[in-house]
Amino acid sequence: MDDQDPLVFGDTVNNRLFGLPEVLDKNVDDIIVNECNTVLTKPPDRYNFGFLIFYVLGTCLLLPWYFFMTANDYWMYKLRNLPNDTQVIFLVPNEDHSHSRLQANFTSFLTIAASVPSSLTLLLNTYLAKKMSIHFRMISSLMLMLVLFTITTILVNLDSDSWQILFFIITLGTVIFLNIGSSIMQGAVFNLVTFFDSSYMTATVCGQALGGIVAALAQILALWWGASSVHSAFVYFLFADIFILLSLVLYAILVKTTIYKYYVQDVPASAWIRRSSSTQYALLGNEQTPIVDTYVVLKKIWKLGLSTCYNFLVTMSVYPAVTVLITSVNEEHTVWTDTYFLPVIAYLLFSMCDFLGRVMSNLIQLPVNSIWPATVLSALRTIFIPLMMFCNAKPRHYLPVLINNDQLYAVIISIFGFTNGIVSNITMASIPYFVDKHELEMASSLMITFLGIGISTGSLISFGMVNLL
Repeated sequence: MDDQDPLVFGDTVNNRLFGLPEVLDKNVDDIIVNECNTVLTKPPDRYNFGFLIFYVLGTCLLLPWYFFMTANDYWMYKLRNLPNDTQVIFLVPNEDHSHSRLQANFTSFLTIAASVPSSLTLLLNTYLAKKMSIHFRMISSLMLMLVLFTITTILVNLDSDSWQILFFIITLGTVIFLNIGSSIMQGAVFNLVTFFDSSYMTATVCGQALGGIVAALAQILALWWGASSVHSAFVYFLFADIFILLSLVLYAILVKTTIYKYYVQDVPASAWIRRSSSTQYALLGNEQTPIVDTYVVLKKIWKLGLSTCYNFLVTMSVYPAVTVLITSVNEEHTVWTDTYFLPVIAYLLFSMCDFLGRVMSNLIQLPVNSIWPATVLSALRTIFIPLMMFCNAKPRHYLPVLINNDQLYAVIISIFGFTNGIVSNITMASIPYFVDKHELEMASSLMITFLGIGISTGSLISFGMVNLL
């Protein structure tokens, strides 16, 4: 495809029919023609309200994952060693008595319970898109997430010491269904945002990284207030409940806005006409609506998809399963080393750099019409797997600690997050350059599937990484 691919109106007959020039000399999103042969003018997005809503929705997409991941102190308390506790035979033995078997293996199990069901749901995204409307998927997934997070919040203040293993199982079950709901929402949001112009896609992608910042800040503030791990968990799980409810309300408002009606309701897929090297589509009511071939779309974006897949495979191989075990090399027990080191370095710093990478990839205008930047950068990120493994992660039994410096670890995780953000944004922003307009929804669904495969594969690898330490 050409880098500049304007909307055209099939032939001169159609141009005369609509009374418009052969090529629109305007932004592709400024003027379009609907099936009633009327010109639709793009309404203003007042106060960038629609843009901000997509930011919030993007943030909400990964909120369950981030909040469960950053509540590490709470999980460690709930799963601590207890007198006469029962050994769990399916967990890897732990010779470090500072961690119970449940504690040492929880993060890996959490990652698998989150990513595998999520990936399977994302694989079904194309099927779900055909069977359920975007609106139904949005509302149902948000409601499911709200109910499950409310249950999680209630469990915080219950004494689970006498049923610790059952609590462990209930928690993983909650994570499974939370991430199924989150994945359904993710597919719906990315299907929806493809109807809007590219700035809304940027808002959604950047919002995903913002979710990590929100979760980390919520945890740090709770710790700063001096609350116990249980009370801290209650505060930021309650915050998650409120944020999901806010997302539900804002989405309900979005569907009533003129900008939503312009992009989604007033402009069906058959209203778009695009020039490509092989096909021209003329708009004559519903007579020539282009048919989307999944295989054709896949051939166009498979390299982008593999870059996305490998990028998240590398990330999930060590984050958070390995990074959550990395402690300060400073053996003095200070507030920084015992309380703030993990949430600030592993969670907040990573999420801030991830967010910065997504934003900077737009500001410096990296080439999104070429596959090579994302491919090369995702491949180079492989180096972070051994780097993280040689940091001061505990417990460990096999590998030595070669990176014995907190500042160097902070630099590594900063670059790790920054490159993850750049590749994530480039691959999603590149989609319109490789497919036609009517193929965007299918392309976004396939990209989400590649993302899910990368996450699930990486999470499975992470379990082995922890036991290689």
